[in-house]
Amino acid sequence: MTTKDMDPVGTECFQMLNQSNWNNWKENIRFLLMDSGSWWFVDGSDPKLEDNPPRRERSQYKQREDRAFSAIYCGVDDQRKTLISSFKSASVAWTVLKNPFEHTSRASVIRVC
Repeated sequence: MTTKDMDPVGTECFQMLNQSNWNNWKENIRFLLMDSGSWWFVDGSDPKLEDNPPRRERSQYKQREDRAFSAIYCGVDDQRKTLISSFKSASVAWTVLKNPFEHTSRASVIRVC
């Protein structure tokens, strides 16, 4: 059995998201999704489908969208899976996971400036 057979989304090559590894995890997931052509579903730059696209185009789009969400889901620990399991959007799941780790407060923005 190959690694691909065991972990079809590729998350087996790095540690699942936990309380202490957000920065490493987010980079690993980003590159994994970039490799599969699915990162844009997370960063919000996904090109929307035209009105009434051909069935094959709709299917491929949905498959890439599902791949993004499933990679994120498979890459988190059980506690975080419960936080995102009801969503269908990779972008929403990413935001829910990111919020506890990346606080964007007024104070942090002022410090950067």
